[in-house]
Amino acid sequence: MPRATLEIATKKELYRRFRKLSERNAVRVLGYIDALEEECPNEETVAALEEGERMLKDPDALRFSTVEDLLTELRS
Repeated sequence: MPRATLEIATKKELYRRFRKLSERNAVRVLGYIDALEEECPNEETVAALEEGERMLKDPDALRFSTVEDLLTELRS
C-alpha cells in the first residue's frame, strides 16, 4: 500500500476512534497532543543554542575527549 494511502487510512481510523470518546476523554487527548507539540524556546535558550553553535565553529575553543579530561581542566 502506498505511504500516502496508509497515512490517510491511519488518520481516518484515529478520527473514528476520537469521535467515540467521551467529552472528558477527548479533552484529555487534546491536552496530550498540545503537550507534544514543539514549544518555541525562550530568549535564554536561543542564546545558549547560538553560543553552542559559535563554540563548535571556533577552532580555538577547548575540546575534551573524555569527561575525566574536562574535570581535570576544571580543577586546575
